[in-house]
Amino acid sequence: MSSEIYTRWTSGYWDLRAVIGIYERLLGFTSGYWDLRAVIEIYERLLKFTSGYYNIPFFRMLSFKNRYYQNKDGAHLIKAKRSFHFLWSGQTLGNLGDILYIICLITLVYKETGSVLHMALIPFAKTLSLLVSGFIAPLYIEKYRRYTLLTITLTLKTFLLLFLCLLANYGIDTQLTYILLYILIISISMLEGIGNPARRSMIPDLVKEEELVKANSFISITNQTSMLLSWPLGSILLVVWGEQNMLWLTFGLFLISSILTAQIQIGEVDNNEQKSDSKWNTIKEGWHLIFQSKKLTTLTLMDVLENFGHGVWIAAILYVYVETAIGKGEEWWGYINAVFFAGMMVAGIVVYRFSKKMESHLGLVIMTSTLCLLGLNVWFGLTSSAWAALLVSFIFGFPQMARDVSQYTLIQQTYRDKQLAKVYASHGTLVYGTFGIATLVLGWFAEEYGIRATYMLVSTMFLLSFIIAFTNRKVLNTNRHSDAFHQAN
Repeated sequence: MSSEIYTRWTSGYWDLRAVIGIYERLLGFTSGYWDLRAVIEIYERLLKFTSGYYNIPFFRMLSFKNRYYQNKDGAHLIKAKRSFHFLWSGQTLGNLGDILYIICLITLVYKETGSVLHMALIPFAKTLSLLVSGFIAPLYIEKYRRYTLLTITLTLKTFLLLFLCLLANYGIDTQLTYILLYILIISISMLEGIGNPARRSMIPDLVKEEELVKANSFISITNQTSMLLSWPLGSILLVVWGEQNMLWLTFGLFLISSILTAQIQIGEVDNNEQKSDSKWNTIKEGWHLIFQSKKLTTLTLMDVLENFGHGVWIAAILYVYVETAIGKGEEWWGYINAVFFAGMMVAGIVVYRFSKKMESHLGLVIMTSTLCLLGLNVWFGLTSSAWAALLVSFIFGFPQMARDVSQYTLIQQTYRDKQLAKVYASHGTLVYGTFGIATLVLGWFAEEYGIRATYMLVSTMFLLSFIIAFTNRKVLNTNRHSDAFHQAN
């Protein structure tokens, strides 16, 4: 999950006032219900438009019988092993379950306690757990096979969610049950942070190298579809079923996800020789691998700047932007986020469509996308038109998706197997750590200097990122073999 997506995803519950307001409206089927209808209608139209124009048969992709996807003309869409089907389908259900799980917890805690503090502890505990698990994940990656590690973490996560369902049925109205609730949240998030690097590192093993761009864009499409569906779907199910029944649904999604993931078959070599390195050296290995590669060092520096810039999209800042900059009500906060995810989904289809043309120009795509993001941040920060802000939010997904897919591919071309998993673990720590710092710094800056000045500050971050990309453009455009040569020297 990229930093921009994570920021938008978490923004759904970082602004507690908006969460409470939406929940109360849903209970009365008032304006919140019609807002959800509008979001769903937009999503359905986008699906109809994109499936008709780009001719991508989503439902045919769900078949596990073929070794690769085919269109009507018989041309392959993705040349992939059968296990790739299990990987992306399991991940999609897991992503959907993650968001529904958070919606359930927020609602359950607010309903039982009425405490904003207890609600605030949920995203805080989750983010902190993901940050810590990124540090310790290399220890488990080194000890276990990636398939074994992913299967174990998913299975444990599913069992913990079962225990959480039973706890919710029992009630969380005592101090002991509160403590158990947050222990479960932290444990589930830790397992997620340990298993995700192993999952992401499997993609290059399941598709051919020339298909990496297409595979990454396809997975991004499924991720955006699940995220776009999850919030309105979760809110509707919350009213119809209630939070406890939704938790059982989430358990079912995780259970199916675990079963699908267990079907993955991937060739891994056992490391019979035990390394004598200390645990600290094992933890540092991911960072060492990043800075050993000139290409990944450049991408990492860009990530630090851009991840900090993405902090401006948290709901706490976006809520103020909607009210002061464009003069609209809090429902526009939801519109902007929904349109962003719709844009990311459509952008994923476009990137998928033109993946072949992107393959030999990934460095240029990253550099151009960063420049586009710079301009869009300036436009978004200065405009006073609500419709212009909505348009920018939709367009924003195109360069962001192109950049993310290109970066994923460059990283996957640089390392493989456990080394790649360790790189992803260190990178995840960077994303969550930078995000946490950015939320505090940008929140203070917005309060002191105003919302428009905050977006100009963020634009400066993207400008610096573009300068780094332009300065190192030859490094970004090197292929895998030449990059390996640079590392050896």
